[in-house]
Amino acid sequence: MPATSHIRHPLLEPGFRLVAYRGGGGDRPENTLLAFEHAASISEGIVLEVDVQRTCDGVLVAMHDETVDRTTDGRGRVDALTLDELEALDAGFWFQDGQGAYVQRGAGVRVPTLDELLTAHPRALFALDVHTHHREAPRELVKLVEKHQAQGRVVVVSEHTAVVEATRKLRPDWLYSATARQVRARMVLERVRLDWLAPGGPCVVMVPERHAGLQVLSRRLIDVAHERGERVWPWLVETEADAERFMALGVDGFFTPFPSRFNRMTASRQHERTGV
Repeated sequence: MPATSHIRHPLLEPGFRLVAYRGGGGDRPENTLLAFEHAASISEGIVLEVDVQRTCDGVLVAMHDETVDRTTDGRGRVDALTLDELEALDAGFWFQDGQGAYVQRGAGVRVPTLDELLTAHPRALFALDVHTHHREAPRELVKLVEKHQAQGRVVVVSEHTAVVEATRKLRPDWLYSATARQVRARMVLERVRLDWLAPGGPCVVMVPERHAGLQVLSRRLIDVAHERGERVWPWLVETEADAERFMALGVDGFFTPFPSRFNRMTASRQHERTGV
């Protein structure tokens, strides 16, 4: 059977984690200080997911998309803008509340830097989802995280396997998510009950429920991850039915853009698992 985790990290400990997807972008404008402050106020143990892009002058910022079009009043690629140009945009422009009103337009909401976020939340837990694939991004990320002594509070995530591998090469003792390649290997090996042989060290397995018509999240995937000392956080939970379905499988947390909706439910699950 697979070896259990040898990495000591709060995100690998028993318990249940509510993960604020894009900082809780359903409650407040996504990836903004406003969103992260609101999410952090909901629960001390919440995980703040930060999407990371890079400006053309080499600053890591909180932004999911390659362009600013969807979330701000500007247009263009993040990596074609300077930090000054990015900070001049209205990051609350397109956000709508539950009644469809644009309540944050002109309210001074802007795109924050990763440095600002780590400064503002010196004890928070983070999932840093690196979307930029600039060759300097892994080194810059390491420098920033260590500047804030946050390496024991973060898990590094990326859809770009090369980004995870480059960061792991620099800091092999940090916590990482399972890469897309590793998840695919587990899915193939699961069919012949050899998924426990899948490569990869202790990690947090972050997966959708389904992908390209295939079931990804399963009780088997969760059980094998637990045998390896890993944790499983699926996405994306928007309704109570979603949450109950995932929790019934035995997941260790889930991503939601509406952390305010699920705090009571997940706090109850945390108490069941840890007594705290």
